[in-house]
Amino acid sequence: MANARVRQAVRSTMPGLVAWWLWMPLLAALVWAVKHFLFGGFGQQDQSYLLLIERQFFPHGGPWDAAPLFWFWLAVGLVGTAVAVWFATDEAGSDFTEWWPRLAMAVVVLAVIGSLVRAGTGLWDNDKDAGRFYARSTVLDVPAGGAATPRSVLPVTEHSRPGDGTRCDLVGTSDVPACVKTAPMPDFDFEARTASYAAANKALTDSAGLTSGIHLLDHSLHYLPGTGTGGQAGGGQAGGGQVGGGVWTAVLDGSGEQPMEGVAVWDGTTNSVASCAFHGDHAFGRAFGGTGAVSLRNLLAERFPDLVYSGQDIWGYCDGPDVRTARPVIVISVAREQGWKQRTVTAPAGVLVIKGSADGRPDLAYRATVDPGDLPGAVYPASVVRSQIHEVQWLGGRGVKDDRGFGYDHTSSAANATNPGEFLLRSKADGHLYYVTPLVPRDSSSQLVVAFAVLQADRVGGGLNDLHVYVRADDAPSVNLDVLASRMVSYMAQQTSITISVGQGGALQEIIPFGRDMWRGFVDFNGQTQDYIDLSGDATVTPNLVSLKGQITPPGGQPQPQPQPQPQPSGTPAPTAPASPAAPAAGCGGDPAQLTDRQLADCIAEWSRTLQGRLPAQPPAGG
Repeated sequence: MANARVRQAVRSTMPGLVAWWLWMPLLAALVWAVKHFLFGGFGQQDQSYLLLIERQFFPHGGPWDAAPLFWFWLAVGLVGTAVAVWFATDEAGSDFTEWWPRLAMAVVVLAVIGSLVRAGTGLWDNDKDAGRFYARSTVLDVPAGGAATPRSVLPVTEHSRPGDGTRCDLVGTSDVPACVKTAPMPDFDFEARTASYAAANKALTDSAGLTSGIHLLDHSLHYLPGTGTGGQAGGGQAGGGQVGGGVWTAVLDGSGEQPMEGVAVWDGTTNSVASCAFHGDHAFGRAFGGTGAVSLRNLLAERFPDLVYSGQDIWGYCDGPDVRTARPVIVISVAREQGWKQRTVTAPAGVLVIKGSADGRPDLAYRATVDPGDLPGAVYPASVVRSQIHEVQWLGGRGVKDDRGFGYDHTSSAANATNPGEFLLRSKADGHLYYVTPLVPRDSSSQLVVAFAVLQADRVGGGLNDLHVYVRADDAPSVNLDVLASRMVSYMAQQTSITISVGQGGALQEIIPFGRDMWRGFVDFNGQTQDYIDLSGDATVTPNLVSLKGQITPPGGQPQPQPQPQPQPSGTPAPTAPASPAAPAAGCGGDPAQLTDRQLADCIAEWSRTLQGRLPAQPPAGG
C-alpha cells in the first residue's frame, strides 16, 4: 500500500518537475523559431542568436566547462527538484525519517551547492580568464641599461623570476602569465603618411560614389602603406600619385536594394579621388548595407556562421595597375569566438576575400592563413589588437591591476581624438606592416607616452600574433602629445603667422609616430590636409614644415618678393610707355582683376587658412 502511494506521488509530481526543467530550453527554442521564421530567417539572425547561446551557456559546445549562467540555471532547476521531492514525500504520507527522501534531498542539496560554487568561480575568474588568454601572446620589452627599470612596468618586474632567456628573460609570478624581455628599444623607422585619417575620410566621402544610394561604408577607411595608388600589391602608378606611396581606400557600399559600387582610392596629396567599380564580368549584387536578398552580411553569416568581424576589419583595394580598369577586391579580417575555460574569447581566424563574378554573385574565398605580401593591407583584425592591448592590465594579476592601476591605455589627447591608435605603418627595416599605438598609463591623468604597442599586421594564421609593448625608460626624453601639439602650433605660427586650433574640428588633426623619436602632425583646412609638421620628441631635430600645395608662406604671411626688372644695357634707349595711374598694390592686397589665375588661387588658399586659424576650436564629439 505504501509503495502504491509513493508511485502515485511520483506520477503526480513528475509533469510539474519536467515543465520546471524544460521551460527555459523551450523558451530559447521559441525565440529562435520566431527570429528564424517570422523575422526573415536570414543568416545574421541565426548567427547572432547561436553565438549568444554559445557565449552565455556553452563555450565548448556542451555542459563541460559551461558558462556561469548555465550553472545558475542548473542550480535553479535543482532547487525546484528539491521542492518536488518534498512535495512527493508529503503526498506519499512519508516523512524524512525514511531513507529514500533523505537520500534524494541530500543529493539535490549537494548538487545545488556544487552548481553555485561552479557559477561563482566562473564569475570571479571571468575577466581574468580573458587576460590569461591574451597574456600568452604578450611581451613586455623593457630597455636594457638606463637608470632603472621603468616605473610603469615595476608592478610586474618586482614580482618575477628568471625565464628561459630566449623569449622571456623574466616571467611574472602571478596567476596571469607575464613575459618580460630585456632589450633596447628598436629604432622605429616607419614610412610616414602624407594625410590624416580625418582628411582621408572627408576626401573620400565628398568625392566618391556615382550612384544614388551609395555611401562610404562606416569604418572601412583603410591606409595601405607603400602600394602605389591602386592599392594593388607591388606598387604601380594608378590614377595619380607616386609609385610606392601609401594610399587611402574605402568601400563604396550600397543600401536597400542598391548593391555595392566598388572601392574608392585617394593618394593623400591630390584633390582627385579614383575608384574601381564592380561591373562586367566582375559584377556584384550585394552590399553590407543591403536588405533582403541584397544583404551581404546575411550571406556571409549563412556561409560562415562561426566567423565574426567588426566594421574596422573591412577594407578594399583595386587589383590592377590602373584604378579605372582594376577589379575591386573586398577583404575582411575575420575572427572566431572560441571556448576558453568558462567563457569565450575572440581570436583571429584568417580573412575572407570577396570579388565579383559574371552573374553578380559574390565570389567568396576563405583563407585561414595569410603570409606577408599576399595582400596589400592588414590581414590581422584590428579589433583583436585592441583587445590584446586592453588585457595587458592583467599581467600582474588582479591585485596589481585593481590596487596599483597597472596597464596601458590609448592617449586621450585632443589632437588624436578621432584616431588614437592602431596606426597601420610599414617598416623600412623589414618591409612588414605593423599596428603601432602610442600608450599612456592606464589609471592616470598623465598623457606622457610611456610605451608603444606594436603587432605585425600582414600575417595571420596559427593563433594570436605576439603583441610587443615596448616600454620607454624613465630617463628617456618625455613625449606628451599635448605638448607636441603645442609645439607644432607654435612653429606653424612662427613660420606663417597663422594660428591653428587643435583637435576634432580643428586644424591640427592627428599626430603619429614614424621614426626614431619622430612625430608627424597633419594640418587640415576645410577638411583637406594642406601641410604636415615633423618634430622630434626631444626637440633636438629642426622641425620640418611641408606644404602639399606649394611653397610654405614665408614668415609674416607676406607674399614672395617679385623679381625686379633687369637693367637695360648701356646705350640702349629705355622703352617709352604712355602715362598711367599709380600702380595698384601688389600681391593679395591688390586688385583681384590684375592677378593671374595662379596668384588668385594662392591668395584664396591663404585667406582660407587665416580664417580657419581664427575660428574657435570645436568641442570633441561624443562616442
